[in-house]
Amino acid sequence: MCTPGNPDNQATRCSAGEHPIALAVEPSGRFLYVANWGAHSISAFRIESLTGTLSPVTGSPFPAGQWPHSVAIDPSGKLLYTANGQSNDVSAFRIEPSTGTLTAVRDAPFPANNHPEHVAVSPSGDFAYVCNGFSHDISAYKINRETGALIQLPGAPFATGEKPLAIAINPSGSFAYVANRRFDVWAYRIMCASGALEPIEGSPFPAGRGPTAITVEPSGRFVYVANFRSDNIGAYRIEHDSGALQQLDGSPFACGSIPIGLATDPSGSFLFVTNGNSNDVSAYQIEPVSGALAPVEGSPFPAGQMPCGIGMEPSGSFVYVANWESNDISAYRLERPSGVLTAIG
Repeated sequence: MCTPGNPDNQATRCSAGEHPIALAVEPSGRFLYVANWGAHSISAFRIESLTGTLSPVTGSPFPAGQWPHSVAIDPSGKLLYTANGQSNDVSAFRIEPSTGTLTAVRDAPFPANNHPEHVAVSPSGDFAYVCNGFSHDISAYKINRETGALIQLPGAPFATGEKPLAIAINPSGSFAYVANRRFDVWAYRIMCASGALEPIEGSPFPAGRGPTAITVEPSGRFVYVANFRSDNIGAYRIEHDSGALQQLDGSPFACGSIPIGLATDPSGSFLFVTNGNSNDVSAYQIEPVSGALAPVEGSPFPAGQMPCGIGMEPSGSFVYVANWESNDISAYRLERPSGVLTAIG
């Protein structure tokens, strides 16, 4: 069920399961999937292409593992994965292309290590990586592109910092970056043939207090990190050849209270940050040469209660936010060239 927006720019909010924590939009832009942490399920919505409004997919919600923390979709839009923190595994589903319904992959769920927090799929669709928050490592898998099954890579899991919460992969699939809650970012080179992770010289790189989310903007030149406890965004330049990180001038950049989720638009022009304590979304213009952040006029924009996960529809027209406490999804239209978020309703 969806409730319309109001004159105070409060976005349309569509009901999700208990404690929605993360979301992902399927690459064609037709479907949105939401991980419901408290309900152990995935809610699925159809996106209306002209308005961005959401309607539930038949059969939604779909059962997942216990405490799904994140959701990721492969580049083909055929496979979906969730990292399940309590059951210590990864759920895998096939996406039915015409209806958006989910069907569990044979032999799923697949084992992970202790308390998986976040899952990411490589841009090639060949590999999946999972941050294990309590065992302080990264599970890594080869994806069977035909069946969706996950096969653990030789040498996995790979060591990382203390309490890894999120992983981001650059667009070429050559580097991976892991935000560890104990104040640093680990950087890895992804071996193209095997998918193995090799630490980059100089890693780990310092972050703010409690980094909880990380993203690489679409050009692959900059990395942004949400620092949960210091209420700011760390910004880094990626060294082209080595993959090492160099903090940008002016970083970190101030945001709202308790930043939790990050997303960039497909053009790399804007960065959006969910602020879990101030119940809003900060929006920034990304300076194309330096990568520096400048607040969008009117930012922050109202969201539901304790916004967490955030994602964009692939055309860059619509933004969606998972609200943990109000158990719903906020929806916005991205206005260009200003970067303003206008509530859909």
